Amino acid sequence: MDLQRAADLAIALAREAGDVAVAERTTARIDAKGDGADLVTHVDRETERRIVEALRRAYPEHAILGEEGGEQGSDEGEYRWLIDPLDGTHNYVLGLDVYGVCITLCQRDRPVMAVVHDSPRRRTFWAIEGSGAFTAGDSDESGSTAPRVVIEGAGALAHETVAFTQGYDVGHDDPRRNELFDRLERGTKRVLRSWAPSSDWALLVTGGLGALVAYRNEIWDLVGGALIATEGGAASWTSADGALVIVGRPDVVTALRELVTR
Repeated sequence: MDLQRAADLAIALAREAGDVAVAERTTARIDAKGDGADLVTHVDRETERRIVEALRRAYPEHAILGEEGGEQGSDEGEYRWLIDPLDGTHNYVLGLDVYGVCITLCQRDRPVMAVVHDSPRRRTFWAIEGSGAFTAGDSDESGSTAPRVVIEGAGALAHETVAFTQGYDVGHDDPRRNELFDRLERGTKRVLRSWAPSSDWALLVTGGLGALVAYRNEIWDLVGGALIATEGGAASWTSADGALVIVGRPDVVTALRELVTR
């Protein structure tokens, strides 16, 4: 498996999807999703369709899990793609420029290549397991010559901004979620809730955030961003039950782990 080839394809597809979203934001057709509380647009569906078609042409033996289309493609191979074609749909519908694209390639259950694209700012971050994390600007034709992502620094937890994200199925009355959020608000400078992990990952790898805390989050916008961050020097901690994941600067992750488990 040529992971650099896969990364270059994923970068191109993420950028195309991001450009479509930017171009069609003011004319996006909006529908209710699930129980009606969530939203989906024609951009979500169309960009996922384009990504899936391109991946099927390039890797017909691979499985694909898309946020909108669910499980697709082969279910017998060792590789599976995870796709969130428009992460932050509610922000997108509101007119907030906080949305993006997440594409991850897993070998069985392990992420081995990931791309996160900040669509409004056209910034792309990507990583290959064991090879580092990189950022590709608007003018880069390929990810192969992009500069590295380096996550560094240190500071008191009380001075840090951390992002918090949760899965769709987490309700307002979830006691663990409420206690967790209360501890984060009391122990940090600020808790950011963008409802778009793609944006949070971009802020983390560019130094704006100390960490991202994810509670029962969907896999397609979690594991890829975590790979990019850890390949760039971030630390990662997962609770014993797998429900809580913290990724960020090593000192912040250590402090947050102590905060949420004491």
